[in-house]
Amino acid sequence: MLAFLGMTLAGKPVDGIPKHRAEQIRKAAPAKARVKPARARRVLIWNTPPHLMGKDPHKGYCIPYGACAMKTLGEKTGSFTPVLSDDLSVFLPASLKQFDAIVLNNASGAWITPNDAVAEKLKAHGDKKAIELMLRKSLLDFVRGGGGIVAYHYALGGNRHWGEFREMIGAAYSGHPWNEEVGVLVEEPDHPLSAAFGGKKKFRIADEIFQFSKPYSRDKLRVLLSLDVKATNMGVKWISRKDNDFALAWVKSFGKGRIFYTAIGHRTEICWNPTMLRFYLDGIQFATGDLKAPTVPGAKREKTKPAPPKASPTGRDIDKKRAAGSTGPRSGLPRTRTSPGVSSAQVR
Repeated sequence: MLAFLGMTLAGKPVDGIPKHRAEQIRKAAPAKARVKPARARRVLIWNTPPHLMGKDPHKGYCIPYGACAMKTLGEKTGSFTPVLSDDLSVFLPASLKQFDAIVLNNASGAWITPNDAVAEKLKAHGDKKAIELMLRKSLLDFVRGGGGIVAYHYALGGNRHWGEFREMIGAAYSGHPWNEEVGVLVEEPDHPLSAAFGGKKKFRIADEIFQFSKPYSRDKLRVLLSLDVKATNMGVKWISRKDNDFALAWVKSFGKGRIFYTAIGHRTEICWNPTMLRFYLDGIQFATGDLKAPTVPGAKREKTKPAPPKASPTGRDIDKKRAAGSTGPRSGLPRTRTSPGVSSAQVR
């Protein structure tokens, strides 16, 4: 049986999210999906399981806010039925058959590995090792067979012990040098999944920004968004890439299935940013197979020179000081340019 994580009927908010924030998310969400679904769709919204949630770095803000946002996108537009779960048995082959796509809602840790409680529940399938191997195969078969995956932000950092998971998503997490306002390049403004940005070639957004390592390669991915190094503070610490290639969103094929990933999705205010909600929804419709979009890896990126470096007070541990659910500027962060009624994460 699926665990519904405190979700209640009639569109009421997830536990831990103030009602006014849930309403803000609903108002910001698109009224209509970009395309009409070919048929009724069911989408699994997967959250970090309970035995790992206690140590999850995103448990107090972007996980519950993201769950609310994804649920709202489906309910408000009618483009899919959202099913929220943190019960690992949902990845059994018979269970996954009911879904068209899976949203990895910042799920982190070795969540594909069953703990004692899950192993006991699924003991008919063998010991812990056998159960994990079965669940791994079930997920890979689901995608290769034509299912879709939407993953955002730290979902890419989950299951670090599982190389095939990284290959499927397209990269490995290698730190977050930035947690501030940055410049973003829309590499293909005319790509169907770039439509949310209205033809813009550049915009600015405030969020925690990642860098990636192998298996990341533009030979395997079609990059949609990347860091504009000419319009970003390149004086931050912990930058390990030397090629200035910091992708922020991509699509790829995996067998007959579709993968949509974006690194944007850390700060809570992203969840009521209309542009980003549209981007997420388009990604979900791509994953379900309703929004057609090319996944053939794009041309090699143009080499760019970074902006002159400057000192930055930001760092990878800055979120430890953030209060759960806080949406204002954090200690040590530069204040972003805002105006009344406009989030610091507003795409512009």
